[in-house]
Amino acid sequence: MTIRRRLVYAFLSILFLFGLNLAIYFVASARLSGAVEALQRAKDRQLLIANVGEDINDIHKQVTLTGNVFSATVIAGGEAESDEGAPSEAEKLEQSRFRGQLQELDSKLAAIIRISNVDAQGPVRNLSESCAQLAASWLIVHENFGSNSDSVTRAITELSVTAEPLSQYVRETLLPELEEFERSQAQIATQNYTSVSSVTKALTVGIFLASLLVAVVVAFHVSRYLTRGLSELEAGAAALGSGQLEMRLKLANKDELGDLAKSFNDMADKLLAAHNQLTEANVELDRGKKEVEKQQEMAMSLLLNILPVQVAEELQTSGQVEPKYFEDVTILFTDFRGFTLATEKLAAEELVYMLHEHFSAFDEIVKRYGIEKIKTIGDSYMCAGGIPDRKPSHPVDVVLAALEMARAVEEHNRKDAPAKWEVRIGVHTGSVIAGVVGTRKFAFDIWGDTVNYASRMESSSEPMKVNISERTYIRVKDFIECEARGKVLTKEKKELDMFFAKGIVPNLLNGNGENPPPAFKRRYRVYFQQDPPPLSEFLLKHD
Repeated sequence: MTIRRRLVYAFLSILFLFGLNLAIYFVASARLSGAVEALQRAKDRQLLIANVGEDINDIHKQVTLTGNVFSATVIAGGEAESDEGAPSEAEKLEQSRFRGQLQELDSKLAAIIRISNVDAQGPVRNLSESCAQLAASWLIVHENFGSNSDSVTRAITELSVTAEPLSQYVRETLLPELEEFERSQAQIATQNYTSVSSVTKALTVGIFLASLLVAVVVAFHVSRYLTRGLSELEAGAAALGSGQLEMRLKLANKDELGDLAKSFNDMADKLLAAHNQLTEANVELDRGKKEVEKQQEMAMSLLLNILPVQVAEELQTSGQVEPKYFEDVTILFTDFRGFTLATEKLAAEELVYMLHEHFSAFDEIVKRYGIEKIKTIGDSYMCAGGIPDRKPSHPVDVVLAALEMARAVEEHNRKDAPAKWEVRIGVHTGSVIAGVVGTRKFAFDIWGDTVNYASRMESSSEPMKVNISERTYIRVKDFIECEARGKVLTKEKKELDMFFAKGIVPNLLNGNGENPPPAFKRRYRVYFQQDPPPLSEFLLKHD
């Protein structure tokens, strides 16, 4: 049963009781017909005014509830959902029903005007005109909700600016004044009627009380029915507004409340679906972001395998690397004696494998000492300290790394290897120019006489020994025990002072098993203002 039908039945019940009251009036006395007619008109006006008030309150609640639902939807979802195109059949039916309510309200006002006394024509017409303005404003609000974001905004504005103030004026001012006026008219008619017949008065009071009791019972049942449904809708709207998108109304009513609950649930389903899609999109976006970050990390890792960290960052930032001058750099060269002969005796796979093992060991050593690997050329390995981070300890670090490299080759020869190689190592300290060359395959390289001198130190060295220049010797002699070689003739027929690095100075090795020894660490800190790296065990033993 629809709400309208419930209200009609309630109205008819009350009207029936008042009709019975009129019949008793006519039966009781023909003389009372005039008084009864006047009283009946007064009661009818009161009833119509009461019904008009109820209709206005019902429509006001409906419009306010619709506004709250769509306002909560806008707050929860960001904007109202709308379907482009013509309204659906349900929307047309709802609009038609709403217009019918407004027409019924207008009809009741017209009926009040028709049965009103001359004195009451002014207040009734004032109420009718205000209700007509209010109905037009309500119609704007009702037809604009649920269309699109602009229409919803317009509806909310109309509701707050025009409809709500005018509704409050009608309900709190015009209706009470008219009710008070009609109440006075009814009292006059009642007094007139009472003076005619006390018996009729008693009978009328009895019928009126019965009618009132029935009206209260009917109003209670209708009110409880509507209150339950509206409370359910209000609770659902509040839950949806707080983000509980799984909230669904359980109203099985086959009336307007049931239709509204169904529309509410459909809207909640759409909001939940949109929320789930947004969540999935965010998850996919995060996954894509992580994949991009992973690819960036891989690219950066590959780039760092080619270039120093500072150079790689400069290349990523500006797209190019400016050449730089380094005043103080220590360069190390290695070369395997008899490598050319080994290439003739070993299979290519074994040759590459042995080079890989040796160079991998060299890579680990230079990484531990913070030395930058420059490149490998055949069996030659080139690295440099003090570039690009300009560490002041680079001469000592490079010579220690060179001693470890020689030791690594010696230990490898003890294994069951297809060939025994001996390494020559040369070290020199000086200035260089550094930069990146190439556009497709980047290569970080250094140039200058220091590179050539370091190469001569290597070619002038002896197998399994570390040959250092005089300039490097001056920088490391307080840490490294060296053997002077005197003037050595290079390939260019130049005589240069050279030294063999043998190991750490003995008086720096006393440390009760600590690594690095305290004396070595103390001197290292005084000279370079930093802690030394951990040393290999063989460096801690003095031969």
